[in-house]
Amino acid sequence: MKTIPPESPSLWDYLIVTAANDRQAAAYQAHIQLRRDFGMLAEVRDFLVIPDPDGRRIGSGGSTVQCLLEVLRRESQPRQDTDDGRDAETILRRLRVLIVHAGGDSRRLPAYSPCGKIFIPLPGGPRSAIGSTLFDRLVPAFLSLPVGARGAGQVVVAAGDALIRFDSAAVHFGAFGITALGAPASPEEAARHGVLCPNADGSVRLYLQKPDVRAQTEAGAIRRDGRSVLDIGIMSLDAGAAARLLAAFNNPPAHAAILSHGIDLYREICCALGTEATLAHYVRTARYGRSSLDETVLASLFAELRPIPFNLRVLDECSFLHFGSTRQLISSGLELVTEDLGAPPETTILDIDNDVRANGGIAGKESWVEGCRLRAPLRLQRRNVVVGVDLLEPLELPAGACLDVSEGLDRKGRKVWFIRCYCVDDTFKRSMAEGANFCGQPLAEWLRAAGAPLSGIWDGETPEGERTLWNARLFPAEEECGAFRRWLWMFDIAGATTEQKLGFRFADRYSSAEIAVRDDHAAFHARRAALRAAEGADF
Repeated sequence: MKTIPPESPSLWDYLIVTAANDRQAAAYQAHIQLRRDFGMLAEVRDFLVIPDPDGRRIGSGGSTVQCLLEVLRRESQPRQDTDDGRDAETILRRLRVLIVHAGGDSRRLPAYSPCGKIFIPLPGGPRSAIGSTLFDRLVPAFLSLPVGARGAGQVVVAAGDALIRFDSAAVHFGAFGITALGAPASPEEAARHGVLCPNADGSVRLYLQKPDVRAQTEAGAIRRDGRSVLDIGIMSLDAGAAARLLAAFNNPPAHAAILSHGIDLYREICCALGTEATLAHYVRTARYGRSSLDETVLASLFAELRPIPFNLRVLDECSFLHFGSTRQLISSGLELVTEDLGAPPETTILDIDNDVRANGGIAGKESWVEGCRLRAPLRLQRRNVVVGVDLLEPLELPAGACLDVSEGLDRKGRKVWFIRCYCVDDTFKRSMAEGANFCGQPLAEWLRAAGAPLSGIWDGETPEGERTLWNARLFPAEEECGAFRRWLWMFDIAGATTEQKLGFRFADRYSSAEIAVRDDHAAFHARRAALRAAEGADF
């Protein structure tokens, strides 16, 4: 592994955050600008928020290419050969760029689709006018990463969907090409992520995408200590590697694949790298990761990407807190508070940005309550999530019940409140045919008990294998935010009355996918700002 001395510490020329669509991008833009206004992110010259084009999901690899092309466009006068790998390398050699991928749909976290995972309000941290979010915990750690090799430029690409705890002082980016950061993990945990197979000199032999334990064993990925090296989602590219990446997609079939299929950074790019990577390995691992690219396109990408040197730095001290699902809000939130305090908290109620007055209060355990106005007691059994609720009368929820209320526009453009009742372990991404749950029982059984025809839940053209809780029209829209009480029976379909079931069938209902588009992002954040002000935060 060839290395050259690193640059001395310097500022970042660009912080780029990716978004799923224009609406999410506008919200991210406002969030980051607010932080700039408060004097944060001083080590960044410029920041950009770049959405996937026309709301079409292009994958983390496609988005990385798009971000680099935008940087080149801004740094030079447009030329037809700007992205052919020659001019690109010259330009990128003088830049430091941090790309944070944050363009998810939050399908497993429906209550926070208006803000995206990266701006989820988090418990703990200093009290301030802007609150504490995953962004505020994560991005400063990325910005503290060391520079790469002297005169080689640097593009750091990082995942923004989990809180990664690591010591940036233990990181070194002095090698040519791409350097990925890894951490030891059990083969079972590593099977859910990317796995790096290192050589003795610190280069990478093979990259495996979500390999089961057997595949890790066959590839020699499991070390003598019984652990594998898990890709933690942070990698540094020098200008030459970034330019080579752009060149790989500078032919019509590969470029078209970004829009038509989406390009995953790990599946279609990293799997092509490594000293022992072969075309057969690349195609096999890409297909295992559900790549649908034509084999000729895969062969073209492999030929272009294969020469890039691929290196690894293993961090012995590294851990993750995931906030990607409703259940993880509670478990990771409690772990985060415990770490902040240095001891378990006195209460396991995570009370975040709530305005509690008069007779208001929260009782219960292992629950998440955020963005609420409480003027009456809220009693929670266990593992509850309550978001965006205005409570004027006492409310008690059964164990595992989740309730979120958000403001938006209905199909006629009128202001409404979307009411969602579901359970903490409901599976929004799984199809009904795969056994999706809703309100604690199989979705198919819930719909039968409600007497709801499938034609009223999904469009006729929705394939059976794609009929999920995410795109099921289950959640009513109401003219008043307090009308959520009319729908609490959904937690107990067996006890629902005939009148309630009829009301459901004829209600104006929306899917979480549609609510994500119709939610008022500005109202979501304005509510939180007002609640923080009412709470009397010490700004």
